[in-house]
Amino acid sequence: MINTIFLSAAALLAALTAAIHVFAGGPRVVRPLLAIDTDPQIKWLSYLMWHLGTVTTLFIAAGFATAIILPARLDYAWIAMLGAASFVAVAVFVVIKSGLSVRRIPVIPMFSLVTLLGALGILL
Repeated sequence: MINTIFLSAAALLAALTAAIHVFAGGPRVVRPLLAIDTDPQIKWLSYLMWHLGTVTTLFIAAGFATAIILPARLDYAWIAMLGAASFVAVAVFVVIKSGLSVRRIPVIPMFSLVTLLGALGILL
C-alpha cells in the first residue's frame, strides 16, 4: 500500500532541492570554488562531488515518481527514501566533525523532510 500524495510530495521536494542546488547553489558555491587557487585535485574533486549530489538527488526524485507510476516498484521508493536518509546521516556526521552550525548545512532540513514524506508515502 502506498500513499501517492506523500510520495508525490517527496518526489517534488527532491526535484525542487535539485533545482535549488543547481540554480541557487551553483553560482553561490561552485563559481567561487572554481575561482580559488588551491590544489587542483581538491578543487576538481569538490566539483565532481557537487555534480554527483545533483544527479543523486534527481535519482531520488525519480525513485519516488517511479513508485507512483508503477506501484509494484515500491522498492524504488524505499531506495529513494533510504538515499535521502543517508544524505541526512552524512550531513549530521559532517556537522559533528566540523563544528559547523546545522544552519550552514541545508541538506539536513531538506532531506529530512524528503525522508519523512517518503516514509509516510511508503508506510501509509
